[in-house]
Amino acid sequence: MIYRLYPTLLNSFNLYVNQSRDGNGKIIVDEIELIDRINRVRKPTTNAQQKGIDFERAVTLGENEEAFAEGIIDQARELLPVKYKTQFYVESRYKNAQIYGYVDGVGDTVAFDLKSTAYYEPNRFLTNHQNLYLLGLQKYGIQRLDYVITDFKQVYVESYDVNNIDFSVQYEQIEKFILFLEENKKFIRDKKIFDRKSSDNQLSIFE
Repeated sequence: MIYRLYPTLLNSFNLYVNQSRDGNGKIIVDEIELIDRINRVRKPTTNAQQKGIDFERAVTLGENEEAFAEGIIDQARELLPVKYKTQFYVESRYKNAQIYGYVDGVGDTVAFDLKSTAYYEPNRFLTNHQNLYLLGLQKYGIQRLDYVITDFKQVYVESYDVNNIDFSVQYEQIEKFILFLEENKKFIRDKKIFDRKSSDNQLSIFE
């Protein structure tokens, strides 16, 4: 059995396990919410999510740049590779888990992901499951993933190199999440998460 997982879902599991709360003290992801996310239940886009989408499109496509504070979009662009491909599909593997999804952009030697947050603190993405993309990007000569982050006042960058990063926290959570999936299998309608085959075939970056 191959479990087909994507970083956003694994990050949701992290919120669930740690009982993370929002600014009002409400648990962000409880068991019902986690099952909904596993089943890809469609929900309205939140204001925070929309701001993140708008930031990404402004940086990469030049759309509605005027909606952001002066200099924010230019600062973010300066941190990106000169030449890059957006929305590049990546797969990586840990034991019987296949991690898949799209990284915001890849250049010759660096991948990047654009993030927004209401409040930023250093090393925010140290244990983010998107770091696992690095395991799949190595075959393209990419060893570094840069998170380009804004709180809409400043721009920050966090860089993670596959040769220096410790994936133990992510690996442990993957194993716990698989146990959760098996224990709650009767509630899971998205059966694509359980797969008996997988493919490592991917196009080269600039084909």
